[in-house]
Amino acid sequence: MKKSLRKLYIDERKNLSDKYKAESGKEIEKKFLSTEEYKNSSKIFIYINMKNEAPTVGIIKQALKDGKEVAVPVTLTNREMFFVYIDGLDNLVKTKIGVYEPKAERKDEALPDEQTLLAVPGVAFDIEGKRMGYGGGYYDTYISEKNVENTIGICYDFQLVDEIPTEEFDRKLKRIITEKRDIKGGK
Repeated sequence: MKKSLRKLYIDERKNLSDKYKAESGKEIEKKFLSTEEYKNSSKIFIYINMKNEAPTVGIIKQALKDGKEVAVPVTLTNREMFFVYIDGLDNLVKTKIGVYEPKAERKDEALPDEQTLLAVPGVAFDIEGKRMGYGGGYYDTYISEKNVENTIGICYDFQLVDEIPTEEFDRKLKRIITEKRDIKGGK
């Protein structure tokens, strides 16, 4: 069931117009940057959007301007990833699957603390803070292992649904932001 739902939302996201993505992206960015979680954080752990995901580059640039420490993920195998601090977007390399990451080793890992806000990607989210990712389990594993409390899912409004099927290892997010809504989730 999750596999067919993933395909449905990914296909729908592919059909969004460039104008819609740009306008919605600005609204998502504005909402994200105005949250108390953002204002009260000193560290922003955030993914670099790929393909047709809601954009995060504007958030990254503003967080750097605001003097926040910004870290982006480096993915490994077996549901493992770690975050590395960046000072801009110039020194990133494109991976085989089309994701931009810093060239880094595990020794460069940035660790989250109580002042860290983690932005989480997904294919779909629900109003209780549950999310459906891409099926790799990277973010659920990371949230659990690092005990990250401040989490915000970023997506287009059509990706926010009434209920997402979940499994025992799935982690709820504290907040979900779309261009139209700002939903307090679970935790």
